[in-house]
Amino acid sequence: MTTELLAMLGGGLSGFVMKMIASQAQNQAQLFERMIVKQKTADDSADRAAKRDAGALVRRFLVVVTFFAIVIAPFIFAFFPDVGISVSRETDGFLGFFKTVKWKTVEGFVILPEVRQTALAIVGFYFGSSQVK
Repeated sequence: MTTELLAMLGGGLSGFVMKMIASQAQNQAQLFERMIVKQKTADDSADRAAKRDAGALVRRFLVVVTFFAIVIAPFIFAFFPDVGISVSRETDGFLGFFKTVKWKTVEGFVILPEVRQTALAIVGFYFGSSQVK
């Protein structure tokens, strides 16, 4: 091969490589710009959602009702001892068969396990979110 042919092939190859590198850099720049636009859109959406947060009042109402049921209601219902509450208890029968349900009437205010679990979730949520700030 002649030197002119080698120079032409080398120039063409280096031009191709440089064009490909420039094209990849341009693609990365466009991708980065699209990511910035996407992040701005997500931030704007989050800001608008935070401004219209009507769920905060609902959450506060649920917290107040739950803590009323745990803290205040037992003292209020302690003054009405003649009101009975029936609770059920399932008993295992012979070898796990023939299960029966027995009912018992208790006096006072019964705090269900679901109410206690809700209170634990509320306390954990508020203490957990206060650690983030």
